[in-house]
Amino acid sequence: MNGIKTMWIAVAAVAVVALVIVGYSWGASRSAGGSIIGGSGDYTSGYAAGMAAAKKKIAASGLIPPSPITVNTISGTVKSVDTDRFTIAANPVNFNPLDTPGPTERTIVVTDKTQITVRIPSTPEEMAAANKAFQESMKSGKLVAPPAPFTEKTVSFDAIKVSMVVTVTSADNIKDATTVNATKITFDALPSSNPTVPPAPIPIPPVTTK
Repeated sequence: MNGIKTMWIAVAAVAVVALVIVGYSWGASRSAGGSIIGGSGDYTSGYAAGMAAAKKKIAASGLIPPSPITVNTISGTVKSVDTDRFTIAANPVNFNPLDTPGPTERTIVVTDKTQITVRIPSTPEEMAAANKAFQESMKSGKLVAPPAPFTEKTVSFDAIKVSMVVTVTSADNIKDATTVNATKITFDALPSSNPTVPPAPIPIPPVTTK
């Protein structure tokens, strides 16, 4: 996953550089016979036309994934918590440099209908049992989904704390929304809320004496 993300970031960077070069070149050529601050051949209108043409060409090339039209799920880090809402530093809704990444800060509104769940990592024993049941189901011909490495537990709004990374789902298109009415909020359990397994001791080779 990190490799794919890195590849798209590299492609986006190249696309942005190409976009600026094409826009600058077109703007400079358009402004050659006119004023820089005004007129039909000025630099500003020429640069804007060049940028628009470059955006269209890069989008048509398929090098960059198309921007989503509808966004119903966002993620981010909790910055502050109020009585019935909280704010997050939101992650971009897309990695297309030709489109806006969406608001960097969003207010999440929570109602009595909002489902709040925490994902609790499964223990090795729970995963072994789940995998065994999955294999048995496959042998019997049943089409079932592989077991998830966690279980979900419903919690109250009080469980949401500053610095948590949360995923928020809404019934609305929230691509450009600064205020989001949440239908579901999910986050991973903090390490302190789960028993930790102590690391196995490092074996020490026996000491031989002559």
